[in-house]
Amino acid sequence: MRAAVDGRITREDGRPVPGAALTLIDQRGQQVARAIGSGDGGYSITAPGSGNYVLIASAAGHGPTAVNVTVTDHPVRADLTLNGLGELSGTVRRAPTGEPLAGATVTVTDQRGEVVATAASDGNGAYVCHGVAPGSYTLVAVADHMRPSATALTVPDSGLLRHDIDLAPMAVLTGSARTESGRLLEDVQITVLDAAGEVNATVRTDENGRYVVTDLPEGQYTVVARGYPPITGQVSVTGAEAGFDVRLGYGTEEIS
Repeated sequence: MRAAVDGRITREDGRPVPGAALTLIDQRGQQVARAIGSGDGGYSITAPGSGNYVLIASAAGHGPTAVNVTVTDHPVRADLTLNGLGELSGTVRRAPTGEPLAGATVTVTDQRGEVVATAASDGNGAYVCHGVAPGSYTLVAVADHMRPSATALTVPDSGLLRHDIDLAPMAVLTGSARTESGRLLEDVQITVLDAAGEVNATVRTDENGRYVVTDLPEGQYTVVARGYPPITGQVSVTGAEAGFDVRLGYGTEEIS
């Protein structure tokens, strides 16, 4: 009596693997049946009779799997999981120079936002994410003092995709605080407000009267220097670096 083995083939994250190839072999290793899974990951394969068999499932971009099944007079359920064999690789570079960027973190998330792979770029800027199955993903790259990058991409059925990433540096705002006579002022509090009026950073000038604010996105900012009265000014931050000097008048000798 012929009996069916059926079930569903999914990836580790539970998503279906469409069009998988199913092979049923007997205890002597002889093929006794073949079938192709459906688009939703379901499959059904018919054994020539009751007994013990090995069911093999494979699909492009995935590692194969095999399980023992015992076929009886009733249908047998066997759900299978296939692991991705894909490899997403590339180089993380600093824009616009194209210099390789080491230490960047690359994260791959699926359409549900689940993380499926992570990697860090090496000294040559190279990264490799293993175990990525064919499908659509979001690739995110982050690194210190660089603007994050997010890209939608599709890994083909081969499971192999190369994608280079260019990260642009965050801007640096520098400047000095001086008196009206030009004397440099140490330990002056500098506050940077964004366009919405939120405090983005607060720093103090060093012994040379200089201040540095790092990791600023491009945009319009208000710079406030603590004095009597406080001094404010507008600065537009674009590109890698912007400068803004402040001059304090009355009461600067009392600044702390």
